[in-house]
Amino acid sequence: MGLRSGSLVCDYCSSTVFTFEPFQIAWTAKDSSDPKAGFSYTTQTWQEIDGGENKGCNWCDILWGEIPVWYQKHKKKESPMPEETFKITVRFEKRNSEDDIVLKIMVEDDWPPRYEVRCDPGTEFPLVFGRYEEPLFLLDENAAAFVPGRKLVWQVASPRAFKLALDCLAQCTLRHDCPKPQETSLPTRVIDCSDPERPKLVLTDGMQGFYAALSYVWGEPQPHSVCTTKLSTYLESIDILLLPKTIKDAIFCTYNLNLRFLWADTLCILQDSDEDKQREIPQMCDIYRCAYVTIIAASSQKVSEGFLHNRKRPVETLLPFWCPDGKLGTISVDEGDGSIRSSQEPVNRRAWCFQERLLSPRTLVYASHTLQYQCQTAMNEIGDIWNYLPSTALGELRLPNMMISGTPCQMLSSNDVEALLTSWRNVLYDYTRRAVSDPSDRLVAISGIAQLFQRRWGSSNRYIAGLWERNLSSDLL
Repeated sequence: MGLRSGSLVCDYCSSTVFTFEPFQIAWTAKDSSDPKAGFSYTTQTWQEIDGGENKGCNWCDILWGEIPVWYQKHKKKESPMPEETFKITVRFEKRNSEDDIVLKIMVEDDWPPRYEVRCDPGTEFPLVFGRYEEPLFLLDENAAAFVPGRKLVWQVASPRAFKLALDCLAQCTLRHDCPKPQETSLPTRVIDCSDPERPKLVLTDGMQGFYAALSYVWGEPQPHSVCTTKLSTYLESIDILLLPKTIKDAIFCTYNLNLRFLWADTLCILQDSDEDKQREIPQMCDIYRCAYVTIIAASSQKVSEGFLHNRKRPVETLLPFWCPDGKLGTISVDEGDGSIRSSQEPVNRRAWCFQERLLSPRTLVYASHTLQYQCQTAMNEIGDIWNYLPSTALGELRLPNMMISGTPCQMLSSNDVEALLTSWRNVLYDYTRRAVSDPSDRLVAISGIAQLFQRRWGSSNRYIAGLWERNLSSDLL
């Protein structure tokens, strides 16, 4: 069948699946409890599907990929005969929540692959930011009113990405039952990012304000870290060219989040002073807990890699979308990347990074595929739907709200006690699966979390080298 100029599908597919009434049957199946609900039809011949795929029909392209998989499984042959046709059932389904919609394509009532359904409401003008320029997109605005899923943001350093990140922070403050950001006493030293080309260290001496904190994997030596001999120079100015990429990216990121100050261990703790380390490391509990936001360089294996590079552009297939109001829009579908899991990120394999994320009420996670926002209430891929916590997956654990709030409980109820015990068990399960370069750091790298637990337990319990006194007998078994 032919493919008209500018069309996403061939004439045959346009006259079957992609006319208004059949498409609405498939769309409304998401509200049905009948697993067989959807629009069913008979395809053109395999030879014609192959021809449609060659001519650029996106629906034929999907069938051209799925039918041979079904055929090999059931017919034990490599590919269909040219004259064969197939029964296809198309349905949309809700997954996990009202806002998560997938497309199912069933071949002969079997082998139902699921496709993520996304769209992009577009922007009204091209965005220019330094050497980056984003194209004009006004493609999917009709479908966006009905399809909540949004396309992955793969240009994580773009103006749009920073705007979406700021939107997440604002929505969290307004709508979520999370600790609200507030001005706080700044850490002993912070990096002034008001001029990202000429950052400098600041001795805060009791100053109040907002700041970002950085969590990342060192992975290699940092010869230009702050030390006693460099401190006076860094208070004047830090040569940005000497800094590793992750630190430079964090300064750039802080600036574009409209924050002046950044805390990063390499520049804010004197690396050659045991005395300074002994003073500053116990403060990390409050440094991360009180940060306006923590920037997590999740995908970087070492500090020289950075985290603001473009991610792999998702492979997506555009399809027509008949809106319930009769307007025609566009959606993109893809099978998703099941290989992307938070547990596989380098930052989620390191012990020190664990407490840095867990203690932070709000985090921007620069993951391998996109930028994510996570708070006490929810997490999302910026611009996309919110997925509400809790989750105990590696890299997604959160502490109970009672742990993050600024005011310790005066009296612990039985439910509070059970919540604390369960939370500590979850902490140990995640933490003990992570690596430390120096075995002597094993207890130190979790000391901030233990400190926070001790505040909640008060005098009713006592921390003893990874264990709690009131559970000592059972935990030692």
